[in-house]
Amino acid sequence: MANDQCSKESNCAKTSEEPYLLDSSTFLSEEMNNVGEFRFNSNRHANSSLRFSNNDCTVEWIEASQAIWIPIETKAKLHSGKWSLEFDVEWMGTHQIGVGFLLDWNIGPDWGFFGYLGSSRSAWSYDPSTGDIVTNTESVHGNLPKFTGNSGVIGLELDLPKNEIGKFTFIVDGVRTPTKQLPKSGAVAIPAVCLLSRGQKVTIRNLIRLNQDKTTLLVQTE
Repeated sequence: MANDQCSKESNCAKTSEEPYLLDSSTFLSEEMNNVGEFRFNSNRHANSSLRFSNNDCTVEWIEASQAIWIPIETKAKLHSGKWSLEFDVEWMGTHQIGVGFLLDWNIGPDWGFFGYLGSSRSAWSYDPSTGDIVTNTESVHGNLPKFTGNSGVIGLELDLPKNEIGKFTFIVDGVRTPTKQLPKSGAVAIPAVCLLSRGQKVTIRNLIRLNQDKTTLLVQTE
């Protein structure tokens, strides 16, 4: 298929436009000042197997489900600057888990045909159980740091300039991994997680914007 996004037939039917990645260099002033909310989008998971707490900054898979994995995106849409945030994986268990981000399209983010984080070509996931960065269903860098137990912290730095190609870096329990490049300039990033086992629990915290040598703490959760 020529465009990954057209696997979402319902979304493609809603617009006559060819799907395209959002470009922050085209944003109007209102859009430039809008980066959404740094919390999970619990509205999309009403009556699900998940429990949201901590002002929707913590998500936990608590109920039995037929789902193999559950993808959860945040309401944040980060762009036009340098950002850092943390995923506190409070419990991973013995299964895989994914934390990372998706790029935003004009019809919404693309989770890919399989529906997990890192399944599409516009999403990147770090799996601390295997030490891999995954995109488009494939590991693009392996043999990276793993958690030594059932928990740990993964930092994410996003460099998202309006008129230049962006890049990102995962930081696993304080160890920096190789920086990777995004496919285009003006990218808009949506932090997200993908739980793959009942009992897994993740908290997002410490979103910081770094611009022109100034640091502004937007949200901090303990």
